[in-house]
Amino acid sequence: MKFLISTHFYTRRFLYPLETGHGVWKAREGILIKLESEKGTGFGEVAPIPFFKTETIDEAQAFIGSLGNVVDLDDLQIPETLPCTAFAFSSAIAQINNTQANKADKNFPIAGLLPSGRSSREALLTKISAGFNTFKWKIGVHAFEEESQIFEELINSCESSVQFRLDANSRMGEETLEKWMHLAQNYRQQVEFFEQPLAVGMEGEMAEFSAKYKIPIALDESLNGPNGKQWLDSENWAGLFVIKPSALGSTEFLKHCLSKIGSRCILSSSFETSIGLATCLELASSLNENSFALGFDTQAVFSDDYSLNQSLPTLSLSQVVEQSNAIIANVF
Repeated sequence: MKFLISTHFYTRRFLYPLETGHGVWKAREGILIKLESEKGTGFGEVAPIPFFKTETIDEAQAFIGSLGNVVDLDDLQIPETLPCTAFAFSSAIAQINNTQANKADKNFPIAGLLPSGRSSREALLTKISAGFNTFKWKIGVHAFEEESQIFEELINSCESSVQFRLDANSRMGEETLEKWMHLAQNYRQQVEFFEQPLAVGMEGEMAEFSAKYKIPIALDESLNGPNGKQWLDSENWAGLFVIKPSALGSTEFLKHCLSKIGSRCILSSSFETSIGLATCLELASSLNENSFALGFDTQAVFSDDYSLNQSLPTLSLSQVVEQSNAIIANVF
């Protein structure tokens, strides 16, 4: 099958710069792709996160540019070092090959995304009022003494049924993690899991902390890069997985992984547009025996026409697809 390639580069500025353990993120850049063939048309999105060891936007652009305008599918070889590009092309090709795919709608529970620091309490109360019951909060951005005090304020501001995911973006040291684990013992029912507290390469230490304190730890950054796929094996990691589909590779690879570890996966956002998000939600539809809220409360962090621009405790696949179609009509 031969197809014609069209691209659209975008830059989206966060309404408020996003503070993470990797630094401050002010803008998200990406590429939307359109593949046209005699069989049909498909769309995909390249949404790199270089500090997660994906390709850069320049590397993705260089590869796509090297293909020319018309490509034979039999000749398409996407290097493993370009996982976001592989996700985009496989998404588009899957759309072409599955024009009669199931169009049934599905609603997914969503975990609310809280800002780091003291502004998190106001955001928490607003989202609880909107119906959120699970929250992801960035830690490791400020000193433990400050963040632990804020966390206790958050806990005391909500019902005991509310749960928190504490995400350190791999920037925490063992001493600080020990302090957090001790603190979490006081609120065990409200700490759903810690997300990648220690650096890549310290998976053994994280497993020991999880076993010692009986609190789940989910790998995130460890899953990325050339050595990351080893952890997507139940024999190598017994904990949870935070899967950013648009940053991990082709949809075929992701479906294979999710068929084995889907019950322990939390699908999460790479701050993609509705085009990439639609593919992520279609993957989420395949998860069986999985009750985790998805990490896609990222629609309202921008103010543009690339997403729904709302923060709701559930996300509708059909609504995201509708927004995706509006983007396509506008840019291609």
